[in-house]
Amino acid sequence: MLTDLSFLNPGEKWPPVAELDRLDTYDKNRQLFEGGHAQVYSESFKRIQRVIGNFNDVVSYATVMNFQKKISLKTADFLWIEPPKISAGEDESAEQQAIKAIIENSDLYNTGYSTTLDISRFGDGLLLIYKDGAAGRIDVAQPGNWFVVVDPVNIKRVQYHVLATLGGVKGQEKLTVQIHGRGQYEERIYRIDDSQPATSLVGSAIKVGKYLGTYTSNTVITGLTDFAIVQIPNVMTSDRCYGLDDYSDVDSIISEILVRISQISKILDKHADPSVQGPLSALEQDPVSGQWKLKLGNYFARMDKDDPGVEYVTWDGQLAASFTQVEKLINFLAVISEMGTAVFGNAEGTGAATSGTALRLRYVSLLSKIKRISLRYTPALVKAIKLCSQLGGLNLSDKDISVVWQDGLPNDEKERADIANVRTGGKPTISQKEAIMYLDGKSDKQAQTSLDLIMEEEAAAAPSPLGDFPDEGDDTTEAETE
Repeated sequence: MLTDLSFLNPGEKWPPVAELDRLDTYDKNRQLFEGGHAQVYSESFKRIQRVIGNFNDVVSYATVMNFQKKISLKTADFLWIEPPKISAGEDESAEQQAIKAIIENSDLYNTGYSTTLDISRFGDGLLLIYKDGAAGRIDVAQPGNWFVVVDPVNIKRVQYHVLATLGGVKGQEKLTVQIHGRGQYEERIYRIDDSQPATSLVGSAIKVGKYLGTYTSNTVITGLTDFAIVQIPNVMTSDRCYGLDDYSDVDSIISEILVRISQISKILDKHADPSVQGPLSALEQDPVSGQWKLKLGNYFARMDKDDPGVEYVTWDGQLAASFTQVEKLINFLAVISEMGTAVFGNAEGTGAATSGTALRLRYVSLLSKIKRISLRYTPALVKAIKLCSQLGGLNLSDKDISVVWQDGLPNDEKERADIANVRTGGKPTISQKEAIMYLDGKSDKQAQTSLDLIMEEEAAAAPSPLGDFPDEGDDTTEAETE
């Protein structure tokens, strides 16, 4: 935990020692998200080679199933695939047009999606607000470059947000630092001091410590009333200033699943080419090499019933217990990760018609997790939009901005229609024209054309209510009719 800016003094180690564990976790989780399980779980994967002693000659590879990526993607999917409704007034009002401009200029939905991936992977997502041309923009900042300085008395009170990026070539490295306060930030460019010996930082993904040299400084006015960086934490406790990630709690479960599946594959590879047993008469000696070989395709006479026949050696691997363990581990993973078994491909109910209520019950655990994240995301998103509006266009108030999140599940139209039918006592709640526009995706004019055709067809098919009578101009007399 950083409580002042002394870690940026010349001569200090970079990165700060107090932040090494966090940065190490970020590096490990990034590798897991990108499929680098063999590096992160290298010690666990050594068990694959120790299944049975004589299996060392079997060429087999670790089976990688990227559950971590699945967890992060599904979390972001349920929050952003059905975008939230962000409003600040009527559709044509100046406030709503300002919201629309910010969403379009910032590509806000994709920005939010990327930020949610960081919330799941690293425990924190960061929104960065800055001026882009004549308007403000909301973008993503990398948690790996971010250091928060808090009040030692109240760690929930942030004093500074620091963004630091290391660059340059060896021997000419420099560190670019932005120290963000409210309404401004100080930009420092440090020279890396190569005169001091590098220190090995054991246990961290960043193995070599660097030392800060002299720096140049410049102050930039942001034009904002608050920090230009908005933090969105995952799970946050009273004694933490960084959020908890989704991966740490399930690491041991996932590594055990991967090892167990890989061990099963290794055993099956070993016995994919079974051995053969039989009498000595089935062998012949190669006159050149002197080796004995099996004479396949010949007839081998059995002198008596006790003389063994030529047959493959079969083996019962007793793998049922291994598959049962894998199934149990996946169930544990579904519970601990809060994703539910449906996310990890539980076949129960697959392909069957499921009502909207049943679908929500299957995803109740995941929906609760998404709701928890949205509760933290809402004030951060409102704050970011308000600050962005201060950099161009209409200056919005956070009291004017409303964010309504969707649940990310498909709507069960039949179930909703049944509910509306019960609540209205069977009365219609939508006109024919509106129904055609909604169901067929037609415009107002196209829907009216379809409705006119329907009415014409109904009129042509319906019999006349007065029956068939002669025309008024018919001169046939009553006698002639008789």
